[in-house]
Amino acid sequence: MIPDDVLPHLVDVEHPGTKRDRYGNDVDDWSASTHTEVASWLQQSTGAEDNDQRAAQIGEWLMVCNPVDTAGQPLTVYGSDRVHWQGIDFEVIGPPGPAYTPAELHHYEIRLKTVEG
Repeated sequence: MIPDDVLPHLVDVEHPGTKRDRYGNDVDDWSASTHTEVASWLQQSTGAEDNDQRAAQIGEWLMVCNPVDTAGQPLTVYGSDRVHWQGIDFEVIGPPGPAYTPAELHHYEIRLKTVEG
């Protein structure tokens, strides 16, 4: 586990609920989402501008966190989840990357994306 003093950023991980669409398929339902508070380290890894059809700011970030939430419960993050921090809304890019010691799961490395504009 990573010591708490190295994880200064308190983030909200949002996991969507599910509902059935008119075709009987399970789809994400953000009106029934659940939230989990997580201590983490966030840092921006890349930034770009998309000027093809619109003026968009695109940022990719790395979130490093322990495999538990602030309540000590096991943390599960999926590629469909969202992360919120200081007014920024991120999308999770793919599945989280687990990092192990020889004895156990040590932490997660989660890639995030934000798009503005």
